[in-house]
Amino acid sequence: MKKRLAIRWILFILGIIILTFGARLILLSNLGVGGLDAIAIGLAKRFGYSIGGVIVLLEIALIIIGGLLIRHLSILPIGTSLLVGHLYNIWGSVLFDKVQSPTVTEHIGYTFLAGILIAPFGAAIYILSQISMGPVDYLMMAIRQRFDISMQAGRILIETSFVIIGLLVGGSIGIGTVCIMLFWGPILQVYYQFLERHLKKYLFEKKI
Repeated sequence: MKKRLAIRWILFILGIIILTFGARLILLSNLGVGGLDAIAIGLAKRFGYSIGGVIVLLEIALIIIGGLLIRHLSILPIGTSLLVGHLYNIWGSVLFDKVQSPTVTEHIGYTFLAGILIAPFGAAIYILSQISMGPVDYLMMAIRQRFDISMQAGRILIETSFVIIGLLVGGSIGIGTVCIMLFWGPILQVYYQFLERHLKKYLFEKKI
């Protein structure tokens, strides 16, 4: 039991490390931010708040919505969000703040492609650990549970809503934002199903 729990914690931390590395690559490409960030940027400009402060408020709202959907509110996603933010900043200080964004179109595309392939892999790993998850993934799993739809469909629904709201509030929507909306969910679904099939037996006790 303790061994399985230790493995789950290792996967949880490893997943967040991989997720934030991929997210940093996406940011480095300069092709556009994620939908939630776009909303935060638009609201911050409109009302004069800090982007970070708006993101925190939005994430709390996502957790509340997710809790209402499954009739069980958890505060763990807040802790996960803080950890993700911390590791995101660490990646910046140790590597990405020292690297210039690519300027050649081909290199920009490769950087973004690497990011959108790596980040969902990290997300799939830490979601599979069932330790905790960030607010967006918490809402995604709540939608999946409440409406009995795939993880892919839930994520696309969320990201599409983010992009629409981002446009309405004047957020920064780029081609990268649209790509995240279309492809993050399907990529995450493929990774999660593969990992679940091969790793779940090592993480959880078999139900009798």
